[in-house]
Amino acid sequence: MVPDLIYDVGVNDGSDSAYYLSKGFKVIGIEASPVMIEALRKRFRKEIAEQHYTLLNIGIASSGGTSEFWMSDVSDWSSFDKKVASRNGTRHQSVLIETREFSTIIEQYGVPFYCKIDIEGNDRFCLSGLTTYAAPPYISIEMSHQDAGTDLDTLAHLGYKNFKIVSQVTRSQPIPWIVLVSGRLPQFPRRVMNFAIKRTMGALFVDGWKFLPGSSGPFAEDAPGNWQSLDQVRRLWLALKQIDEREGTRGLGDWFDIHAKQ
Repeated sequence: MVPDLIYDVGVNDGSDSAYYLSKGFKVIGIEASPVMIEALRKRFRKEIAEQHYTLLNIGIASSGGTSEFWMSDVSDWSSFDKKVASRNGTRHQSVLIETREFSTIIEQYGVPFYCKIDIEGNDRFCLSGLTTYAAPPYISIEMSHQDAGTDLDTLAHLGYKNFKIVSQVTRSQPIPWIVLVSGRLPQFPRRVMNFAIKRTMGALFVDGWKFLPGSSGPFAEDAPGNWQSLDQVRRLWLALKQIDEREGTRGLGDWFDIHAKQ
């Protein structure tokens, strides 16, 4: 394990990478979008020159080669899955992108201290590239509302024993009844409620760093809330899944990450 290394898989606008670099880590940034890559090269020109930051313009897939990548007008939704990129009728276009197996990245750069994974539908290709001997001490993935149980089982098989589900809206551990109430509110009252939750139970700042909307936020021991067992976190996910299914088009009104540590 390389103790001062972080993988940012799904860099997007670089908000997370900037935070990791500010904490003194070296960062491997993986981003499939060629448009985002050009902007990132400009933003992190200094860090790249100093070899603190390595940018890889690739996609993570089940095999190496090239694959069709769908560029969405909503950059967060760009994906190898056309359905994700075209949500709500959003405009999108395809480009061919180099792909690599995640295991080859681990072999080349080493096992990081922490790995953030948020690649809109391909997160599991990263998990499948890990082994019990080549898994970072801390990891986070975007939570699938419908089948996160599969990811939790995979993480447990890789040796992870402690878990957190963290809201990307409130930067806090979700309480199901509060999620239900918030999701039923009109937009403005919901924003007020979510801000109050963030102020009282979430993470607005860590060491003076303000987390922008869309960023993954604090990681490792700084991730908000208490660590839970596999059974506890599975029950929490199932409660959220039931709300998502019961509320129909309203859904959860939020998205979540699963954090895990060995």
